Amino acid sequence: MVKEVFDNIYMFEAKLPKSPLKAINVYVIKDKDKNLVLDTGYNMEETLLSMKEGLKELDLDIKDTELFLTHMHADHTGLSYEFSKEGCPVYIGKVDGDLVVDSIEGSYWKFVEKLFEYYAVKKGEVVLDDHPGYLYQPNEKADFIFLEEGATIKTGDYEFEVISIKGHTPGHMGLYEKNHKILFCGDTILETITPNITFWGFDKGDMLGVYINTLLDLKKMDIEYVFSTHRDLIKDYRSRIDTIIYHHMLRMQEILDAMESGIEYTIRDLAPRISWRIKADGWDDFPPAQKFFASGETMAHVYHLVENGDIIMEERQGVLYFKKNFLTLKNSSL
Repeated sequence: MVKEVFDNIYMFEAKLPKSPLKAINVYVIKDKDKNLVLDTGYNMEETLLSMKEGLKELDLDIKDTELFLTHMHADHTGLSYEFSKEGCPVYIGKVDGDLVVDSIEGSYWKFVEKLFEYYAVKKGEVVLDDHPGYLYQPNEKADFIFLEEGATIKTGDYEFEVISIKGHTPGHMGLYEKNHKILFCGDTILETITPNITFWGFDKGDMLGVYINTLLDLKKMDIEYVFSTHRDLIKDYRSRIDTIIYHHMLRMQEILDAMESGIEYTIRDLAPRISWRIKADGWDDFPPAQKFFASGETMAHVYHLVENGDIIMEERQGVLYFKKNFLTLKNSSL
């Protein structure tokens, strides 16, 4: 069912089968000259059908639209080629656009497999065929139009500025309309669940720190309406930002509390010691896809603690080992 959430801005759900997320909130900014769609859902027949049904309620077809992709994840870009092959302009930031291409070509997934060697996750414990990003990514490359931070997209009464809101992914972009105080934030702020923050490699740095800084920057902006892409619409985005940051502080403290003095740990050791909102009796009962996400999120938090000086990291024979740094921990900001 399509809802009008602001003047000429509509929202409907596109189905995400086999995902605990259930659906993605697709936004359409409708105008006689330009109809802008934000994000797509998985590359699955059920998702495509719900996309077409939502557009049909607005008297639109895919070919009548332009597409803006907030970030590279398959639940946001999976149908991007469906739009591109119909001749629709498809906009995305270059960093995440390159990651989409790398995913389709396979190099990104080789990198993911290498990360799990770093984490000391056992062979066969996670396999790519369990990862929804691998299973439901675009099957072909769209003709992306790369947008830089500060670019503008005009449609109807709105003039949106492309802003960097990286953290959930290295190149996550949002759309900000200052006259109407609207932000389309993708997965950067979610109302009832906490966005997954993972490790993207040492070249991308401390992504949890980047994400927290993004949230603090957003908190200072003049925004009244925040539209996110999963679950409920956001009621009080500043309060929600505080809650999300507090969640990450608690998670880092939980990691430190789980580590004993003088003992080395791998990510595989630490991930099962953290509390997760997953219906499972223990790590062995985790759905395989959730082991991907939990391991990456554990690494993001541990690496932030490494950068903060609270944990010492060492690589030996392709595996990362971590232990508490008691010389600095007593002065930690946690």
